[in-house]
Amino acid sequence: MATDEHPNPNPNPKQQTTIFVYGTLKTGFPNYHILSDFITSGDISLLSPSAATATPYPLVVGPRAVPVPFLLPLPSAAGSHFVSGELVSVSPRALAALDSFEGVPHGHYERRPVVVKTEDGKEAEAQAYFAHGSHAEEMWRRSGEKGFAEYTQEMALEYVKPQDRPPHITTLAQIIPTFLANSNLTVSVSATTMAITIHKTGI
Repeated sequence: MATDEHPNPNPNPKQQTTIFVYGTLKTGFPNYHILSDFITSGDISLLSPSAATATPYPLVVGPRAVPVPFLLPLPSAAGSHFVSGELVSVSPRALAALDSFEGVPHGHYERRPVVVKTEDGKEAEAQAYFAHGSHAEEMWRRSGEKGFAEYTQEMALEYVKPQDRPPHITTLAQIIPTFLANSNLTVSVSATTMAITIHKTGI
């Protein structure tokens, strides 16, 4: 399955950048404090509290020890969904900080263009932090090619803060290889409780 080969380059440093956030950076989620600090300083503003990708994408969560969400640059892959999130406007200063947080310089995530639909049905061009294309297909395979439409509060309860993680799986540089080396993961969410169960299959 092919991935997009040309991630969007850095925008004009004098312009604000519209970012689609879908995971731990969303309002009320574990890493929202990073956005909140920049909202206080005026570097980030909320454009839409409810948006979704205009094209289906796979959203996966893993590995088991540190379940981090990854949006995969595999548009319209079987098993993918219109992924929900929020739209924010980001200053160059905040964008540099988010790039660092997402490990963009190290090839962990990459910022790519994405078209989203806001709650009023209008389409907007934005950028989102996708898993790097070099490991996206393997992440999809390791997830049993089953994705989610939303990173939920229930999923976020499983998120482990860096200071509480095992020493061998603290950073993205350690988390991603662990995900890729893991047994196949299938993640199921109960329709009634939305509780996450991760089953290891294979070697």
